[in-house]
Amino acid sequence: MGLIPSFPLVHFDFGAIKELAPELANRNIFKPLFLTDQGVVEHGILKKITDVLPLGVTFAVFGEIPENPTIKGIERALKIYKEHKCDGIVALGGGSVLDSGKALRVVTTQGGDVIDFLKDPDRIGTNVAPYITIPTTAGTGAEITFGGGIHPETNAPAMSIRSPHVKPDLAICDPELTISLPPPLTAATGMDAVTHCVEGYLSINANAPAEAIALDGIHRALSYIDRAVRDGADREARYNMSMAALEGGMAIYMGLGPIHSLSMAFGDSPLHHGTLVTVSMPAVMRYYDGKIDGKLNAIAHAMGLEGGLGVGERIAVLTENINSRLGLPSGVREMGYSKNDIEVISGDALDSQFNMTAPLRPTREEYRQIIVEALG
Repeated sequence: MGLIPSFPLVHFDFGAIKELAPELANRNIFKPLFLTDQGVVEHGILKKITDVLPLGVTFAVFGEIPENPTIKGIERALKIYKEHKCDGIVALGGGSVLDSGKALRVVTTQGGDVIDFLKDPDRIGTNVAPYITIPTTAGTGAEITFGGGIHPETNAPAMSIRSPHVKPDLAICDPELTISLPPPLTAATGMDAVTHCVEGYLSINANAPAEAIALDGIHRALSYIDRAVRDGADREARYNMSMAALEGGMAIYMGLGPIHSLSMAFGDSPLHHGTLVTVSMPAVMRYYDGKIDGKLNAIAHAMGLEGGLGVGERIAVLTENINSRLGLPSGVREMGYSKNDIEVISGDALDSQFNMTAPLRPTREEYRQIIVEALG
């Protein structure tokens, strides 16, 4: 059996945001920086959070984390943190915000440049700022994970910040905060959770508890995603999609694989990560077909499919049908990706750290074939 990790403390339920004030006090955070993005501010979600704080509690806000997290965004947030003499971070948003918070908690206390910690995560020490995450999407799992992707520049491939010391101290998962999430983002982030569960289940590090969590996440997400997309106010659907996202975050602890290697390789353009992995998944399932059918059979059963001969193809076709039904693109080209250098893309995919935990590592030629299919 592989390593069974420990996860951050999690408050999970409708109304869980009421736990923020006592948790801030318990952690001696007297002036938090709320790290978020413009959408969260404009939709009034930040105000919902700050309204639960006791009168007299002071805080600062940085609300300009971009759709894909960048070093520049983190550096600007660091300036606000220092100017207001903050003593902890509350990240409120999707994966980009939550991953940015992981880098921010390091540079607030350890100094140096963000790029140095991306190039050499072993430099990250135990002295980090207190960090609480509050997800407003249901899919990334970043609220509990010990790594994330940061882009050195807007159009540069993401680099990983990965260390047990960036793992959040606490996650507050309140499905109420996802109700205003529009259908396209509900679909993309929900399918992102599915890919986390699929690749975590397939990882060479997987163990029985992790496998059970991952398979439940797959079944749960696919059972409720249509309802959540169709009616954002469906509380049962929102609850279960938030739980599937959390399960996906737990599955990530086992490792990822070629689906996420492709997302890193295509990440030199400002495209949504959740959509990238979703449209890349069918090509990878076809690559696995006939090679690891034992594990693919279990994934198929979680999806409501039969196992056996051609199981990878059936998973691929079902994923394509779900994506189409949810209004997601059929390929990376449809997302607006215009680059054509398959050699560069395949090289970036081959170099990705996510290959290290994959059940099979595609060769350069196999990645070329996968990429051509994923591009569409």
